[in-house]
Amino acid sequence: MKMKSIALASVLALGAVGAQADKTSNWGVHLPVQFDLSVVFGDFTDYFTFEIAPDTTWVSSTAVANNLGDGLVVNISNGQYSLWSMGADDSVGGGDDVQRGGNWSFDGTTGNVTNTVLLSPGKYYYMVTGTGTGSYQNSGYYTLTSTLLPLPEAETWAMMLAGLGVLGFLGARRRRDD
Repeated sequence: MKMKSIALASVLALGAVGAQADKTSNWGVHLPVQFDLSVVFGDFTDYFTFEIAPDTTWVSSTAVANNLGDGLVVNISNGQYSLWSMGADDSVGGGDDVQRGGNWSFDGTTGNVTNTVLLSPGKYYYMVTGTGTGSYQNSGYYTLTSTLLPLPEAETWAMMLAGLGVLGFLGARRRRDD
């Protein structure tokens, strides 16, 4: 038990050194997998900007509150994140940004829920908000993961549609035979 306390204190101390109230992280051109661990204190709004290269693709994302300790030493409540495309000014919150998908909730009880959205080439950002409510200085700790999923090729779509057609034919035949 003592080792758990020491490990928890070490994580919090290291996180507190690099923590800031609100942050903007520029991921540049989105890699196949982007990942960020954030320590927060009190109310926060964090932004993660990125660009999608010229191949249209799906982006799949997950945010998880990493609540630690039996007494919720590190906790996030009201955690939400959303995906936005940057407007013509290529900046966060320029007034002409468009939300892609919904407001997705996360906290220590929601587990790992993945959200997937189809994106075209362009500039985007995730906005992550919530409140650190842990007993250690109103702290919280979350992980944001974003993964690019390639679009299926035409042959894959054709095979899937053919399979669905066969299933439909078999279902109709079965009903007719009954």
